[in-house]
Amino acid sequence: MTATTTRSFHMDAPIRRITFREALDSEFAKIRSVRSTYWTLLICVVLSVGISLLIAAVTSANWDTLSATNRATVDMSSVVAGVYFGVLVVGVLGVLVVSTEYGTGMMRTSLTAFPRRSVLFLAKAVVLTLVVLVTGIIIAFASYGVASPFYTKHGVDLSLSHGANVRALLAVPVYLALVALMGLALGFLLRHTAAAISTLVGLFFVVPIITNFLPGTLGKDLNKIVPSNAGSAMMVTHAATPGSTPTLSPIGGFVALLIWTALLIVPAFWFFRHRDA
Repeated sequence: MTATTTRSFHMDAPIRRITFREALDSEFAKIRSVRSTYWTLLICVVLSVGISLLIAAVTSANWDTLSATNRATVDMSSVVAGVYFGVLVVGVLGVLVVSTEYGTGMMRTSLTAFPRRSVLFLAKAVVLTLVVLVTGIIIAFASYGVASPFYTKHGVDLSLSHGANVRALLAVPVYLALVALMGLALGFLLRHTAAAISTLVGLFFVVPIITNFLPGTLGKDLNKIVPSNAGSAMMVTHAATPGSTPTLSPIGGFVALLIWTALLIVPAFWFFRHRDA
């Protein structure tokens, strides 16, 4: 009896390794269970689509007063112009995905359940990216549906049979997803909601103002690659007009924004793996 008991006592079951799928399920559950997520995404959609509609209606009403140069710049980026206001909303969502866990102490619980920090970090990034991509697609095509009629009646070609127009629409969810990841990175780096949001606002709205006032070509070159202008360049389909402010090409804007995201994500990942919770 004793031998049997001893033998069964030592036959412990092996410790099961937590899978990435389980980490994804956990992060989806977290983001679904917080009511603020739904409100944030709803505000993002309503704000972006509503402002796109408002800009289109006002532009159409004043079409005859626009100069030929201004008319030439109306393209798909005008249709989705409201997304520039939704950018801040998804950036804040990215911050909150992380900072609220640090604020409530939930991050310690998450790390207890998922001790492999790289898996937890990647799961948060993937879930956030998927949620924002879906939201961005809704914003892009809803904005197109409500705003494009105001421009097409004035002869602006916004047909989706043109690859450039489709590319500009699909750039919207990509732009928003990269901004959300930047917010996520700032949340991991600063671990404080107000500090991370303030940094995000400064990066997107204050830095462009500063670079715009820098003298010579240096200011113009820096102004082109700041995150907000790089994102805007991704959605432009019209050719540059003489005398207009120089911008990056769509692919150049995407690369610049990708670099900005990497500059924040990489150190955020490193610090998350090496700092205490």
